[in-house]
Amino acid sequence: MCAALLASCTSTSSTSDDPGRRESAAARQFDLLVSKQNGYYYHPFLRQEPAGPAAQSYALRTLSELGRDPKTSIAAAGVASLRREALETSSLWGRDWMIPLRRAGAAGALGRSDAAAVNKTRTEGGWYVDSALGKDGDPARLGATWAALEVLDALGRLRDLPAADRATTVNWLRSLAGKSTAPDRGSALARSLQLLKEPVPAALTRIAAPRTDDFSDITADTRATRLDDTYAYVVIQEAAGKRPAVNREVWEPVLRDGAATLPYEQLYRLVHVLKAAGSPESVFAPVLKRLDGERLDDGTVRDPDAYIGNPDASLFVQRLRALAGWSRRDPALLAALDREEKSADAGQEGAERLNRAALRKVTAAGGTGDAGDQARQLCADPQVLPATVTEQNATQWQRTALTCADAGVHVGDPKTGTWSLDTPDRVVAAATVAVGLADSGRSGDIPSWITADALKGWAQNPDRFTSVYQYALVVRAYLLGGGALDVTLREALGRGITPYQGCPGLPNLYQVGGGDSACDLKTTWSVWTLDRQLHGAMGWLPTGTPRNGK
Repeated sequence: MCAALLASCTSTSSTSDDPGRRESAAARQFDLLVSKQNGYYYHPFLRQEPAGPAAQSYALRTLSELGRDPKTSIAAAGVASLRREALETSSLWGRDWMIPLRRAGAAGALGRSDAAAVNKTRTEGGWYVDSALGKDGDPARLGATWAALEVLDALGRLRDLPAADRATTVNWLRSLAGKSTAPDRGSALARSLQLLKEPVPAALTRIAAPRTDDFSDITADTRATRLDDTYAYVVIQEAAGKRPAVNREVWEPVLRDGAATLPYEQLYRLVHVLKAAGSPESVFAPVLKRLDGERLDDGTVRDPDAYIGNPDASLFVQRLRALAGWSRRDPALLAALDREEKSADAGQEGAERLNRAALRKVTAAGGTGDAGDQARQLCADPQVLPATVTEQNATQWQRTALTCADAGVHVGDPKTGTWSLDTPDRVVAAATVAVGLADSGRSGDIPSWITADALKGWAQNPDRFTSVYQYALVVRAYLLGGGALDVTLREALGRGITPYQGCPGLPNLYQVGGGDSACDLKTTWSVWTLDRQLHGAMGWLPTGTPRNGK
């Protein structure tokens, strides 16, 4: 809720915070991954996930409002997931959120059973009940009734309402019209009457549009409330067949400034207000640009505002910055770390505490300085960093050893088991050990059974592995063992890694691979580290990155 309506948002990492970050567009692409929820960086694969049911609903409604007639090919499992989340939130409004998905082609979003379920929430008094809104009081009853009628109308079942039941509902609604009605209640009342094809009482339509002459002087929260009230006013006037009197000179600049950042619900309401006011199509161009950019391949919409970052993703961002030679100074990231550690939500597992300790060191000290006592204790704990490395725990050991190195802790020699390099999983486990030792400054301690000869055939065949990350680790281990970048390996790398570069807005990151087109920080780290090891021979590192590898 940044930009035009709300001024207080979680601070984000921005190039304006630190002149040292103004190095290149490649260095700035991580800004896209800053969570508005907590200020940490989030994993980019989240950008392949559709928005939740409420946000999805408002985004698709906005596209429809602007004449786009959105369509979706979302899989049945995806529809079921959204529907389940919606109904867990609200039995009636959750179904209302499913209406745009149904209209977009997701047949499983709403069906016959929903009409029956809605009808069961009807009371003898004529109103409907949604447990999420409460059972008592006119506001809860109005909200539930509005949602119920919208769902029945969307399913073509409102006309099946028995005449006596319809009359009871109409009479109850009319009994509320003479009461002092807040804008949101008035809009629920007016729209419900419109759905029942009943006239809207004049007492409702006489309500004036919310004032705008003081807009520049009111608080951000008051502006948000003012938008809600203006939307309610517009709904009332439209339900009565009247044209609302909206001050376009105030609200059009709000849309212009907030089109890229407003939450989808506010965006929808603002678009609806200005469409009703007769704003020209050019006013809505930034909205379409944003929504078109957030559409996924299946036609649903992502919601970056909802993504939650964490220290793990943030630590990988700092590792990538170090590889590329970019500054790791990030005051906003430190602020996010401070907030978590002062909260009751901070995880207390050893790996979680170690991640935070390492992140603080590389961010606050740029990777210099002494390791903290907490990090030393954690890295000496065999429950956190295994003392014996096996085929089964190699990944845990390698990831933890890397974090210990980030925290400035010297990792001792682990005991390493032996296993045959006869399956992709076993090869990856062995490569993980070799890479983990090298990244901890112990290349000379790589077990003698992990050799270039044993890994050569695997390094030349990327199709044997299910992800780019796994393949890059194997090639790194092959090179650490003395393997060379010959024509065959270069061709294999060209097939196994190069085609997986880039995602929208993240051109230098690498995709997971194996059928997963999402970009991934860990995968990018493995690819960039491999190219650094090859002195930049493959050109995978961002332009301008130092090419001297290990």
